Amino acid sequence: MTDTAGGETTGSSVLVLVSDSPTVEETARYAARSARELAAETDRRLALTIATPGGRSDVPGPHGRDPEAILATAADAATEAIELTDPDGDVEIETETLFSYRYPFDPYEYADAVTAYAADHAIGTVILDPPEPASAESTIVGSLVDELREANSFDVEIAPVERETESSSLVTRGGVAQFLSLSVLSFGFYVLVGGFGDLVFDLATGAVTAIIVAGVLSRVTFETRPRPVRMLSSVARWLLYVPYLGWKILVANVQIAYVVLHPSLPIDPSMERFEPGVWGGLPIATLGNSITLTPGTLTVDVEDRELVVHSLTRGAREDLLDGGLERAVRFVFYGRTALPYPSPRERNAAEDDST
Repeated sequence: MTDTAGGETTGSSVLVLVSDSPTVEETARYAARSARELAAETDRRLALTIATPGGRSDVPGPHGRDPEAILATAADAATEAIELTDPDGDVEIETETLFSYRYPFDPYEYADAVTAYAADHAIGTVILDPPEPASAESTIVGSLVDELREANSFDVEIAPVERETESSSLVTRGGVAQFLSLSVLSFGFYVLVGGFGDLVFDLATGAVTAIIVAGVLSRVTFETRPRPVRMLSSVARWLLYVPYLGWKILVANVQIAYVVLHPSLPIDPSMERFEPGVWGGLPIATLGNSITLTPGTLTVDVEDRELVVHSLTRGAREDLLDGGLERAVRFVFYGRTALPYPSPRERNAAEDDST
C-alpha cells in the first residue's frame, strides 16, 4: 500500500469501524489521534481507514443513513482532528465499505470481512464505535469484538467516547412506555392463568400485581424502548405465526406417523448444520424451538452462528432446508421487508459455488 505522498505504509495501519451513531465523529477523531501518535512513535507513514458496512440496495430493509454519508462525516472529523498536528501528512485517511449485507445484519460475516481486509492491508489496530448501552446494538458489537479478537492478528479497541445517556426516571417518555407495556403484558398473563372464579378479585389483584412487576422490572425487561405501534404489529404477526406453526406441526405429525407405521420404516436420520437467516437471541430461540416442536426435526445445539439440527427423514430435512419456518420467524420479528432472503438451501448452494 502506498500513501498520497508515495511513501510506504507500515503494518501498523489503523482501521476504524463506524456506524450511523451519535458518536461517529468522536470515534473518528479518537482514531485519528491514535493514528497520529502511532505515526510519530514509529516515524513512519501509515493509513487510517474508516470503514462501515453497507446494505444491499436491491433488497428491502432498514439500511439507515447512506454509508457514503456516514463515511464522509467520519472522514471530515478525522481530518479536522489531525490537520494541525500532521503537517507532513504522515497519516493518510481512506474510506471503505467493507461488507455488503442482506437484511438482517450479521456481525459474524462482518467480522470475517474485517479480518480478511486487515490481513490484506497490514492493519495493526482495529477501533470500533462504542455500542449504545442496554440495546440490541450492544449485543451486536459485543459479538463483533469477540470474533475480531479471536483472529489474534491485530489489536481490537472500543473507542473510549461516551454516548449521551437518557434519564432513568420513570417519567421520561421511554420509561412510561416500558412501564405501561410491561403492565399490560403482566396483567394479561395474570388474568390468563388465574382463571375466572371471582372476576372482580382477579381483576383487582391482577392490576396490583402488574403495577408491582412493572415498577420493579420495567427497566431490565426491554433491550430497546418499546413502541406501541410496533408492538401491535408484532403481536399481529405472532397471531399469524401461531396457526402457521400449528399447521406445520400437524402436517409433520401425519408424515412421521406414516413413516412409523410403514412396514419398511423409511427413516434417513442425519445431522444438519446451517446458519439461520435471523439475528438476535429471541429470534434464534424462536426458530430453534419451532424446529424442535415440529416432529421429525430436533434442534440439538447452537454453535457460534450455526444451528445443529437432527432430522429423522429426508422429507423433514428437505422441509428444513426449504426454509419455511425460518421465513415465518423472520416475518414475525422483522416484517415483510425481510422476506426476500435466500433459504438455507440457496445459501448453501451459493457457498458451494463460491468455493
